Amino acid sequence: MISGINITPFTDVVLVLLVIFMIATPLLIQSGIKVSLPRVASAEGQQEKNLVITIDPVGRIFVNRDLVQLPDLKAKLTTLLGATPAVPVIIMGDKTVRYDLVIRVLEIAKSAGINRVSLGVEVKQEAIAPQR
Repeated sequence: MISGINITPFTDVVLVLLVIFMIATPLLIQSGIKVSLPRVASAEGQQEKNLVITIDPVGRIFVNRDLVQLPDLKAKLTTLLGATPAVPVIIMGDKTVRYDLVIRVLEIAKSAGINRVSLGVEVKQEAIAPQR
């Protein structure tokens, strides 16, 4: 006579699926455009829906994966944001890109009425380690 159901195999399967989703989710969220971000010791995270401007190593500018020429950037940002300039904008510039290009993109974003602009960085691994 069985007095109860053994749920140990079910629990094992659920935990394995949880680990797989925890590993796969950041890979799905990352941008498909490869850039090498500068590293910092700490960074603030954004939980809201962001508009991402990416500058690749060659200097091409992408707005949410759409290639945009520098002269057309202000019009594209104005069109995308419309009446919601409070949407956070993250500029993810490759660390090998000339500094003046990042500054020009920042100035164009400000002139388009965007008031919440941040620079994307990669957090150093040693900064994540627990302090003793």
